[in-house]
Amino acid sequence: MQIAGDRYSFLPYWLINASVARGWIVVTPDYRLIPESTAHASVDDCVDAYNWVVQSLAHELHVAPLTGVFLSGSSAGGYLALTAGALVRPPPTALHLVYGMLDPTLPRYSRTGENIWGAPPMDTAPFRLWLREELPKQKARGGYAVPQGSPADFRVQLMSVFHQDALFLEYMTGEAGLGEEVARAGAQAIPERHRRLFVAAFGLSGELPPTFILHGKNDSAVTVENSVVTGERLRGLGVEVHEEYPDKAEHGFESRPGRIDVEGDGSGLPAAQVQSLRRAIAFLDKHAK
Repeated sequence: MQIAGDRYSFLPYWLINASVARGWIVVTPDYRLIPESTAHASVDDCVDAYNWVVQSLAHELHVAPLTGVFLSGSSAGGYLALTAGALVRPPPTALHLVYGMLDPTLPRYSRTGENIWGAPPMDTAPFRLWLREELPKQKARGGYAVPQGSPADFRVQLMSVFHQDALFLEYMTGEAGLGEEVARAGAQAIPERHRRLFVAAFGLSGELPPTFILHGKNDSAVTVENSVVTGERLRGLGVEVHEEYPDKAEHGFESRPGRIDVEGDGSGLPAAQVQSLRRAIAFLDKHAK
């Protein structure tokens, strides 16, 4: 789940540029972050944003009624797009999930010891102290602009702590020790009231819309297993699924700033990645029609 970032962070310029060329409207909302809020608040914010787009956006912009709405997101945004897509009515036209943290019940998020990005272990004690003593004093945070080139930023390091100490499930739900319970007993240890947050494990159905999944094979932040497992489950339910797993593509491989033109010169991206992004656009084109 998202700990750092805001609506302007890590924008997929390649997708924004393709959308502008087609006259598509792009809406990118902020949502409440963990650990100041739980993932219930994050999901509720995304559902509210979707409902506003469906019910009010055309009126606000004085344009014709919308003929379709895509839900798209990367990393934590991919998780939120999938989760919101399973909850909202009417359902979105299609889902576009990019290296998403789609299944937080996987062992990566409930077993301790492994840092993010393949980084060496770090001393998490000062952060655990902050979580215990200072977090209760904090207000909900609706976005956090990550300083450029600042790996020592507190919230960036907090992401490492959550991975290394397997704290995601605890702070997603507000249930102390839930990560340990899931590591011991599996996803069934998650209480019913929190299962709406774990769509990949409990909420997938054949009613989900066509879904495009894009994930680099060597992602060292969000393992490609998240997408592979979820794609297999969706396909088994009869959902139309298109998957792209480009080689040598790290987390955030396509989030370069500027006029990234993957439909033209590719703007310096490797050929295999350009082809994957072109197929993503073709998928959206198909369902936009």
